[in-house]
Amino acid sequence: MSSLKQRLLGYLETISGEHLDLVAESASALPLFLRERYAIFSTRLFGRKFLLALEAEDWEGGSPGEYGKHQETLKLHLAENVVLVLPILPSYARNRMVQMGIPFIVPGSQIFMPNTVIDLRERYPQPNVKRRETLTPAAQCTVLYHLLRGSLARTSLKEIAQKVQYSPIMLSKVKDELASAGICKIVRHGRSLVLEFLAAGRPLWEQVQPHLSSPVKKAHWVHWAKPAPPALLAGISALSRRTMISADRLPTYALPLALFQNFLERRVCIDCREAELASARIEVWSYPPERLGDDEMVDPLSLYLSLRDSGDERVQQQLEQLIAEVKW
Repeated sequence: MSSLKQRLLGYLETISGEHLDLVAESASALPLFLRERYAIFSTRLFGRKFLLALEAEDWEGGSPGEYGKHQETLKLHLAENVVLVLPILPSYARNRMVQMGIPFIVPGSQIFMPNTVIDLRERYPQPNVKRRETLTPAAQCTVLYHLLRGSLARTSLKEIAQKVQYSPIMLSKVKDELASAGICKIVRHGRSLVLEFLAAGRPLWEQVQPHLSSPVKKAHWVHWAKPAPPALLAGISALSRRTMISADRLPTYALPLALFQNFLERRVCIDCREAELASARIEVWSYPPERLGDDEMVDPLSLYLSLRDSGDERVQQQLEQLIAEVKW
């Protein structure tokens, strides 16, 4: 978030000619999914106070309709109009958000704050700026799908989008990201663009590991009477099923954020402040675990990534065994 804050301050100071400060505001009144996605700040611009919602840079970009709902919910809970501050926004989405009247800022690029300031000139960073060190969740999910579920080589982007359940627009970003990281080449096959991976199986896994990150965004202690699919066993609970390590006292399950938030709102499970009050541990994942897992557990490669930074020597030993048993 600090990188986005710095870019925002520099951009606003260039536009306004004023020295600005960002003051952190409480987000406790917001629903969990908004607290996870946005940090709330206030600033004074042209003599007026504005609330700004800065989107975390590791989130996949939303649609104009999704951002519109977020802005309305933020306004409802914070009792003030809120300007969305987004790391990136495609031109088609920008045009639609302008039509919908959603105030937004893309630092260094565009600003749309009706009755205050509007700057929608096309200014995008050069493609040779510093690369992202790790893949986005969508790109990571796509590579792991290729390794675990079936080859995506020589498959049209449209077919890949259907298999991994991402939009064609998202897949277009994914292909550029994978090519930029040197994981695959983009070639034309007949009338379609396809991915040509530069390695396969275990060698590909070794190549991409430095670009991969834990899918776990956050963990919660919950009281949940009867955990069931689509919640999948994860963490030590899943590792204990696949190796000889002992299970923890409480089971661990993985869920995507939207579904976890839905379960909390419906009181399917109840958030607990302490482990002693809980009956389960929930990992909120950056991509849906069921896209790669089976009916019971998360997939072994995502499981490895979620635990590889563990300081427990027993865990590290079993992770080696976990990877050794993957059928490439």
